[in-house]
Amino acid sequence: MSLIKLPGLIDVHVHLREPGATHKEDFYTGSRAALAGGFTYILDMPNNLIPTITAELLEEKISLSKEKSVCDIGFHFGTNGENTEEFEKVKNNPKVFGLKIYCNHTTGEMLIENLELLEKVFSAWDSPKPILVHAEGEQLVTTLALALKYERVLHVCHISQKSEVELIRKAKASSQKVSAGVCPHHLYFTKDAVSKMKGYAMMKPPLGTQEDQDALWAGLSDGTIDLIESDHAPHVKLEKNPPAGGQPAFGVPGLETTLGLMFKAVHDGRISKEDVVRLLYTNPKKIFNIPDQPDTYIELDPDLAYVVPQKGFETKCDWSPFSGMTLYGKVQAVVLRGKKVL
Repeated sequence: MSLIKLPGLIDVHVHLREPGATHKEDFYTGSRAALAGGFTYILDMPNNLIPTITAELLEEKISLSKEKSVCDIGFHFGTNGENTEEFEKVKNNPKVFGLKIYCNHTTGEMLIENLELLEKVFSAWDSPKPILVHAEGEQLVTTLALALKYERVLHVCHISQKSEVELIRKAKASSQKVSAGVCPHHLYFTKDAVSKMKGYAMMKPPLGTQEDQDALWAGLSDGTIDLIESDHAPHVKLEKNPPAGGQPAFGVPGLETTLGLMFKAVHDGRISKEDVVRLLYTNPKKIFNIPDQPDTYIELDPDLAYVVPQKGFETKCDWSPFSGMTLYGKVQAVVLRGKKVL
């Protein structure tokens, strides 16, 4: 085995489900999954059953994470458009790394489609910390325009369509302050997977066409897409494969497979080892101003192949859409601030 060292990786987009849905995941199991995947700093999203839209709820979340997490966790604050008075209380909190806006239907009750409310939110978030958007199709056009109008830093989460890659590329060419992330499941699956995998291949944004997927890889190659984000969104199997007539929950776990999928891309000649560090450490750290973690690194053999198992994961939901796939670079050790934690 030929081990290399990489910095502790950063995932800016995870759903750890606590509080409210700890049968799916919690801060302990989610942070264990992060370490298993090589991530030492992760940023949790606000769309819990009780959404993180007040300073008080944020502090409750921070307190819970301190008690249970085994890696470093930061948070994105949430908005429903009616809580802008809370922004002043949280925007300078060192545990807050951005404001998340949901502009399309997904898990949770935080949808904002109304232009007037979106204007209100963009106007009120007077912070250098990014506004993160779940914005598909026309909603991406709207949020790009609002970010330009109010001079806000924008991060577009989990882009999945060719048209979105083109919009981001155009915005960057005009020097707009915008970054974009893509998820491994959109890089490796197309909508054809749904017929075989059923609910296990359902997420928001949904899987796209082969043309969309090709555009995502091209966007990674030319720098249009800045980072990889797992969008780790665990659900138990019954929620993904409900009884006849039931609607599968949207989302898939990803913390434990993201790095291996990226080293598969290296093995396949799509990206370089240097790209892996850029996409999973350098750019996330810069875009979200992640604090330094001294004496923190991971060890792995980038050429060592392994097959994703059917079970036995750290994530509480204990399944993966990538089971059976051959990946590369399984994490062998994690050191966090000088202490071996894996």
